[in-house]
Amino acid sequence: MRSPFGFPAAHLHAEAVPRPVAAMADSLPRGTTIPFHSHGRAQLIFAVSGTMTVRASASLWILPASHALWMPPKVVHDIRTAGRVEMRTLYIAAEAAARIGDGCRVMFVSPLLRELIMRAIELPPLYDEQGMAGRVMALIFDEIASLPAQPLPLRMPKDARLAKLCERALADLSKELSIAQLGASVGLSERSVIRLFPKETGLSFGKWLSQARLLKAFEMFEDGQSVTRVALELGYSSSSAFSKMFRRTIGRSPAALR
Repeated sequence: MRSPFGFPAAHLHAEAVPRPVAAMADSLPRGTTIPFHSHGRAQLIFAVSGTMTVRASASLWILPASHALWMPPKVVHDIRTAGRVEMRTLYIAAEAAARIGDGCRVMFVSPLLRELIMRAIELPPLYDEQGMAGRVMALIFDEIASLPAQPLPLRMPKDARLAKLCERALADLSKELSIAQLGASVGLSERSVIRLFPKETGLSFGKWLSQARLLKAFEMFEDGQSVTRVALELGYSSSSAFSKMFRRTIGRSPAALR
């Protein structure tokens, strides 16, 4: 049985479990959309396989199986899947979540955190807080808090013209359309785009486009595409040029992450 939001109704019960953490597992078919919604608890949104796109607070994230998204309480967001996703979610009580932070952030899931999440899924909802299960949950908090944020959000502009420009750029990231061409298509001059874009997104359009291509690469890797194919599909002149950008941004080579 699924809730009006599209995810299993069991997830709603996680809000009421009298424990600091409730762990849920779900299988989402290709093309699943969970419309905009929010929770009273914080969430750690993670997939052991598959790629999800999450939008919240005027930002967009593409999450491969190597990364998780920390979502504070009451943040309105939606989730979309490209292929089949094996989703694992931790619902964390607001008072417990306060020590981790009040902003959305993406983190690289360490091998330890991955195994802790998988163990949490196996525990009963009313686990013994004073026993082994309680220590597992406490270690989850420590591990999440210790992981640095990854530079993976893509901030979307609120200006309707710039938002439309971004959607056109995202529709085909391999095209090398100039700012003047894209601006003209939405009724903005090149000068206006250059002036307004950083105010709306915090990035120049060129840096925003590079970030968009980076996020798209995660999704393509999840589909099994090679580094060379991804680089060419995203408009890079060579796989080495793409790999250099990837390592500079993520701190790991594409091959290591795959």
